[in-house]
Amino acid sequence: MIEIRQLRYLIAAAEAGSFSRAARQLNIKQATMSRHILAVEQRLGMALFDRKTRGSTLTTDGATYLRIARRLVEEWDDLNAWVGATVSGHVGRLAVGFYTSLSAGNLRATLNDFGKCYPDVRVHGFERDRKLLLGGVESGLLDIAIMVGEATYPGLMTRPFWSERILVAMPEGHPLVARERVHWPDMAGERFLLTERDPGPETRNMLLGKLWTPGCSPNIEMEDIGRETVLSTIALGGRLSIVAESALGIQIPGVTFREVHEPHGHMRIGFSGYWCEDNPNAVLQEFLDFVVTRYSLTSLTKPSPYSQRSEEEPS
Repeated sequence: MIEIRQLRYLIAAAEAGSFSRAARQLNIKQATMSRHILAVEQRLGMALFDRKTRGSTLTTDGATYLRIARRLVEEWDDLNAWVGATVSGHVGRLAVGFYTSLSAGNLRATLNDFGKCYPDVRVHGFERDRKLLLGGVESGLLDIAIMVGEATYPGLMTRPFWSERILVAMPEGHPLVARERVHWPDMAGERFLLTERDPGPETRNMLLGKLWTPGCSPNIEMEDIGRETVLSTIALGGRLSIVAESALGIQIPGVTFREVHEPHGHMRIGFSGYWCEDNPNAVLQEFLDFVVTRYSLTSLTKPSPYSQRSEEEPS
C-alpha cells in the first residue's frame, strides 16, 4: 500500500527537482527519500522520475501520477482539517432555542459575534415557549435553550448568562413619557397588557410582586398574542406593558420605552442557558466558553450546582 507520506515525498521531489534538495526541505535523509520513491515506483511498476546527475525530473507517467497524487494529498489534508475543526467545535451546527426577541439585546449581539468568530458554524435559532424549549433540549433537538430567569430543572445543566434592563412600553402620549425615569410606584393604578406566552407569566409575577398592596391588586390583562401584537395594541392607548430591552428592536409607531428604576438604580432581568451535560456537540462547549469570556463569567470547569437537583424537587 502506498502511504500518504510517500506521496508527499514524490510531490516534494518533483517540486524541488532534486531528491537531495527535497530531503533537506523535509528534514530527512536523502537515502530515506530515495528509498521511499523507489518503493512507490516498484509498487506501481513504472518509473516516475528520470534520475540524472544534476537532479531528477518527472517522466510522462510521473507527471500524470503526480497530478492525481497532489489532489489526493490536498483532499486528505482538507479531511483532517475538517475533522480537527469539528472535534474542536470550530465547524458544525448549533441549535439555539429562545423566546426572547432577536431584534436587539444581548442574545442577538452574542449570536452575531459568535458567528463572526466561528464562520464555519451554522447557528439555527428556534423560537418556542418554555415547555417546548426544555423538551427540545432533553430530546437533543436543541443544543441549548436561553430563557428569562434562573429556574432549575432536573437533569439539565444551567447557569446565568447575562441581564437586560427592564422597560415599560407605553403609548407616546402617556403622561409618564415626560419622565426620564419611571419607578414602580409611578405605575400604580395603570392597566397592563401581557402575552400569555413566555415570558408573560414571569412578567405577571414580577408585576404582582412590585405593585400589589393589601386590598389593591394591579390590573393585568393576559392575551394569547405575540410580543409585536402586544406593542401594537399598546400604541392604541389605555394600557402599558413590561418588556426586556431586547424589545427595543421592535419598531412600532406610537410606542415609547422608558427604563424602570428602583431605589438602587435601573432594574434588570437575568437570562440563563440550559443544556444537557452529556451533549456530544463540541460546538456547544465552544459557545459556552464564548459566553463565559464575553460576559466575564466564572469558568464552567465545574458542574453547575443546579444540575444536582433531585428528581423529586418541584420545578
